[in-house]
Amino acid sequence: MGKSTLRALLVVGGHELRSRLRDGTAPLIALVAPILLATLFGLALGGDDDPPLKATIGVVDLDGGEFPASVQREALNTDELKGVLTFRQYPDEAAARSAVDGGESGAALVFPAGFSEGVGAGRGGQVSVLESPESPLAGVVARSMVDRISALVQARTLAVRASLEAGVPADRVQLFVEENGAAGPALSLVGDPVSGGKVDLAVHYGAGMAVMFAFFVVGTTARSLLTERQNGTLDRMRAAPIPLWTALVGKSAVGFGLALLSMCATWLSSVLIFGASWGDPLGVFPLLLAHVFAATAIVMLVASRAKTDAQADGYTLGVAFVFAFLGGSIVPAYNLPEWLRGVSLITPNGWVSAGLSELAGTGAGPSAVLVPIAVVTGIGLVAGTVALLGFRKGRFA
Repeated sequence: MGKSTLRALLVVGGHELRSRLRDGTAPLIALVAPILLATLFGLALGGDDDPPLKATIGVVDLDGGEFPASVQREALNTDELKGVLTFRQYPDEAAARSAVDGGESGAALVFPAGFSEGVGAGRGGQVSVLESPESPLAGVVARSMVDRISALVQARTLAVRASLEAGVPADRVQLFVEENGAAGPALSLVGDPVSGGKVDLAVHYGAGMAVMFAFFVVGTTARSLLTERQNGTLDRMRAAPIPLWTALVGKSAVGFGLALLSMCATWLSSVLIFGASWGDPLGVFPLLLAHVFAATAIVMLVASRAKTDAQADGYTLGVAFVFAFLGGSIVPAYNLPEWLRGVSLITPNGWVSAGLSELAGTGAGPSAVLVPIAVVTGIGLVAGTVALLGFRKGRFA
């Protein structure tokens, strides 16, 4: 990049920034609106006033032993599931399946006959799970319980086998194992998606507003690009000895910077006002950075198809709201129909929402959002390349 090109970029960027500050759109759309809406949503729907989660899980106890009963007692006494979990008994698997399909129970556990005896004898055993896509929370709880049960069964099985190999008489193995710390179920759901994966709605709506308004902030820059075209400014720039992409990149850089400022300011306000953590900053910031890049590229791509600045505004508004709805920025993704939850992953919003759920919900580190960051960045690269090609072909001319 030559000095003349760099100077042209600085001139274009400086003019764009001064224009956005002078007409008031930068502080209003980048700071006031997203922070205000995030705060209002957080006050209305976030914090300790969130509606409680409920999960009803059916139990088919064909075993009749102590193990299934102990599992239920332990789960109901777990702090994370108190007031959340309810068990309902069914006589057989067919009745449980009918109840799950009919919505009476969100999921069901099936303990086979001889389960407790098999575990006590070191033969192991397997618990089946019946799920319904209409009750994702119950399914998560049921699968988490089965995971813990499987770990306990495996530990008990290994303990019995090790005792037998060590020469403990077969008729004393069960007592020996129990005396040495493998008496039965001791469920702990700490770190489970149910106990750690719930994101405070103040965080959800703060992030949602930040993600959505990134499109609006960049949209003001796209609009100015089309205004410059209508005024003939771009024609004069094309006649100058500078690359054709200077106007696009210079204005996009300003939109990118203002959108990043907007997202970071909304993030900071959420933390200060509600005391709500979005997760590890080393994971949050790169995720926001990737989203701003994608939003900038997508808006510029949309603007390249518009003929007037008003049309660009309409396109940007439509894209922002559709992506916000599909991506879970407005309505939490778990409240959407199953097919829409799959569609959300074609939007950068959906991946940002998924990444923040990992960071804020489970306390995961930066490595947990490497895939969302890569996907969102990829979306931006594709959209940006197409937008730049459109500019080079003269769509802004």
